[in-house]
Amino acid sequence: MISSAKKTILALAFFSLFTACSQEKVSLNKFYGADASYFNGLLALRDNNSEAAQKYFFRSAKKGSYWAARRSMRQLCLMGDVQQRIKRCSDYLKKYNDDEAKLFVCREFLADKEYALAIEATDDIDLAVCDNNLAVLRLQALDKKNDSRFDQTVYDWFTKRRISDVHYEFYKQNARDELEDVISGADGNAPQFSDFAVNKDFVLQFRIAIYRGNYNAAYEMYDQIRALTIEQNKIPLTWQLIADMGRACVNGNNDDINNAKYFEDLSRSNYWNGQKIKYYAMIYSGLLYNKNDNYRRRSLKQFEAALGLAGDDNERDQALWYYLQSCLKISTEEAVAGLKKYAASFCQKDYFDDFFDSLSVLLFSGGKWDLFQQVLDAIKDHASQSTVSKYAYLTARVLQSQTENADAAKIMDAYKCAAATDPGTFVYYKLLAAKELGYTIGDIDKMFFSPKNLAPLAPEKVSMEQALSARKLLLGYADFGLGECIYDEWKIFFDMDKKMIDLPTVERLSDFLRQMASDQNDYYSKSLRMIARSANLDGIQISRKAFELLYPQNFLDYIKASAKEFEVDDYLMFALIRTESFFEPAIQSHAGAIGLTQLMEATASDCAKRLKVQNYNLLDPATNIRFGTYYYSHMKKRLDDSGVLALFAYNAGITVVRRWIRSSKIELNSQGQLWSDMFLETLPFAETRDYGRRVVSAAAMYSYLYDGKNPCDIVSELM
Repeated sequence: MISSAKKTILALAFFSLFTACSQEKVSLNKFYGADASYFNGLLALRDNNSEAAQKYFFRSAKKGSYWAARRSMRQLCLMGDVQQRIKRCSDYLKKYNDDEAKLFVCREFLADKEYALAIEATDDIDLAVCDNNLAVLRLQALDKKNDSRFDQTVYDWFTKRRISDVHYEFYKQNARDELEDVISGADGNAPQFSDFAVNKDFVLQFRIAIYRGNYNAAYEMYDQIRALTIEQNKIPLTWQLIADMGRACVNGNNDDINNAKYFEDLSRSNYWNGQKIKYYAMIYSGLLYNKNDNYRRRSLKQFEAALGLAGDDNERDQALWYYLQSCLKISTEEAVAGLKKYAASFCQKDYFDDFFDSLSVLLFSGGKWDLFQQVLDAIKDHASQSTVSKYAYLTARVLQSQTENADAAKIMDAYKCAAATDPGTFVYYKLLAAKELGYTIGDIDKMFFSPKNLAPLAPEKVSMEQALSARKLLLGYADFGLGECIYDEWKIFFDMDKKMIDLPTVERLSDFLRQMASDQNDYYSKSLRMIARSANLDGIQISRKAFELLYPQNFLDYIKASAKEFEVDDYLMFALIRTESFFEPAIQSHAGAIGLTQLMEATASDCAKRLKVQNYNLLDPATNIRFGTYYYSHMKKRLDDSGVLALFAYNAGITVVRRWIRSSKIELNSQGQLWSDMFLETLPFAETRDYGRRVVSAAAMYSYLYDGKNPCDIVSELM
């Protein structure tokens, strides 16, 4: 007997094949049942048929599944006259009384100047955890009604949680000009505290200064904040204020030891009942001690003490991360000892990935190659799969470099460990290990696609009924041709519960968006972002179809033409563009890089001169791809035809790469040929190391998926 939930899952999985039949509309209505009315209502709105749309939405709201019914009610709230909309919003809030519903109806209430209703709708929100935009709507309504609760609500919202961009935008719109001048240091002088009453406004100024990174100004306020909260108890002390006080001391002053002792005493005081207050006092005591070489070991004790005060997994991992980073400042041996002691205590395994990246660089630069094996032994069952894969490969590589007394069995075991890990979409070290193991393309197929005994991922924060309804809703958008709704709706569900939408559903949605994509929209990048985020969850079996969506051949004609013109392998350009821009034609970086291949204006101008192009537009995909391909080929010729060095030069510049080569040869004791994989591991910038790994593995995957080549051969060519 098949359960109803399983029947629904099977039906949804089958339906992507079903929608191509000749009687599509009839079949769609039959399959989706009452939910079809929601999609038909959206189509009616697209045709400006409001009357028909309302009838559809009423039907779906009454009989549809959870999300179709809910979305139908929301659409009805936008239709009709003012009184009808207000009544429908009130009904919607009664049925779905959560932050999402409150956020929606409050926007409508404020638009209709129903401020009292917005206040009533938000009376029970928790300012410490609610959606920040919902807090702003409540404050706007309180302000419009001159409600006496406004000031206290502002203070609570600003002091019960971390300051966000939403807080700062609200602050800019509401702060008095003179307060803003003090925070920004506009006149170049220290704040004149005598100008201000010692009150809640002063606390808000302090928190905003910390948020904006104005630590010198914040430290000028530190003594008065301490007096207000700890010494005079005029303002309640919260863990957020302790953390901000700690940041001010760490970044805005050099009296580290005295400040460290103050926070240490605070953490041990029996006066404070709040465990989070003691935890953050101990954390910042450790960070302040850690700034002084003579107090590093004392900082370790502080972080270990913080472990005992941690209230949840995130706080525990934070204390451990600081502990390990402090160990690393003492020595790599100390860091390895710390791993042996605490690796089994990791909660969120990927929390420590950046630490392990820094550790490997220091092991190489310090000549401590023998420690790789010890790190691997300590973390094999505790670190993230991508980190285990990395250290297994590097351990094998280090052992292999020891021509004397090399243990062949240990080397093979380490390579096999690297190849057997399941690091989601981060396949770089798996491929390097597969190359060393001499894997055939058949072995590669088994490595990626052999069925694993993985339990289906179940949603963690919502019911299975809601999850199935959400999947059906998203598939309905695709089947009814409403692709514009898919990505934003999927993001809502993914943020709600990362396991809410299963990978097979995301595959179909991603494929649909990719088919809808063109040079003029951003569906290529949306398709890729959906599948990339969903495929990186632990315990996911990634299918070949998912890999093809992860490594799509977008802008195929342009890329093939440019690759042929400049004698570059097209899979390399696919990989470069995927890594640089995620196939978003109009993207621009903070540094000013533009378009698919992320070219700077100066670089593009030079390319145009060499190619004898007078007028060009870098937002035009064909032009951008042609210039980027030419530039890569030019770098390759200047770097002895090395594909991987050309990639690094593309990312960081040829002069920088040549300097890195000289430095790496010293660190690796190499006088002759430099191993490219080891060169990458010694690069001084984490961003460039990550770039190299991603583009090399992407090139290998493109050649494997579309050209039928063994990806190990591509890795060999590049590395």
